[in-house]
Amino acid sequence: MTTRREFLRYGGATAATAGMGATAGCTAVLGADTNAVKVSSQRFPEAILLSYMAIESLRANTDLTVVDETSLGGDPMNFRAVKSDETDICWIYTGTVWTLIPPKKEKIIPDSGRLYDLVERQLKRQHGLSFLNPARFNNTYALIAEPEWMEKTGVKSVSGFGEYIQNNQLNTPMVLGISFSQRADGWPGLVDHYGFGKAASNLNIRTASSSLTYQIIDSTRASVGMGFTTNPQLRQYDLKILEDDEDFFPIYNPAPLTNDIIEREPQIREPLNAIGPTLTYDKIVRLNKLVQIEQKDPQRVARQYLRSEGLI
Repeated sequence: MTTRREFLRYGGATAATAGMGATAGCTAVLGADTNAVKVSSQRFPEAILLSYMAIESLRANTDLTVVDETSLGGDPMNFRAVKSDETDICWIYTGTVWTLIPPKKEKIIPDSGRLYDLVERQLKRQHGLSFLNPARFNNTYALIAEPEWMEKTGVKSVSGFGEYIQNNQLNTPMVLGISFSQRADGWPGLVDHYGFGKAASNLNIRTASSSLTYQIIDSTRASVGMGFTTNPQLRQYDLKILEDDEDFFPIYNPAPLTNDIIEREPQIREPLNAIGPTLTYDKIVRLNKLVQIEQKDPQRVARQYLRSEGLI
């Protein structure tokens, strides 16, 4: 009987012949091995974990040499690297493509399926890139708060937060991730969308790395801050999410982005496509906890997860 691993390795398509060559930047590392695939990632834990899932699955299910380029840089750097063939694969989020990758779009698409379809077509038509099966979880930005502050103020939503700071001339302490404080799909766009930009000037805002915002709120050095919906520290510190009741934040479903290597080496398609549909919200929060809180090695966590799902 054909196993799942055998199906992924041989069933998707026959391997393309070698000889296409690695990019110049990797030639010294790879030597004569020209059928290598390079997998990069952003520098935050979830992205690194996802890229190790791709690396481990490709190593187990194909005969290709897979090069680890995790923690390459931010979203723009990874996108440019894949498009320019400096790397071949990275995971990127639908909301990120929609808000950051040209051409500029103003409208937020609240339906995950429609957003994915629009992003997938944009990447193919305008950039010549392939966007594969997405994960099922949505790791979007959120305003988060300590429960005691929410109970005291009655604030439960972002619009409620805007009304609160407009009606109370208080120096409310906030903490924002550095990138979030500057991005159009972050704080500047949020206050404009909800119409409390003037009142926001009364806030006592500090910036910190996104990984520290949860601890700062938990220690009561800030009442409200920025968070990510799949970060396990939300549960660790029992912090609550303010409802985005006017649908400002985009949906962020991650999916593997790849260049024309998928045409030259079609055997990579099935192993990559198989990962995303297994990843639910509860699963990624559990995996993120292993990496971020329990300090487990992300590559080992990725490998164990793939084995538990029968993907390797």
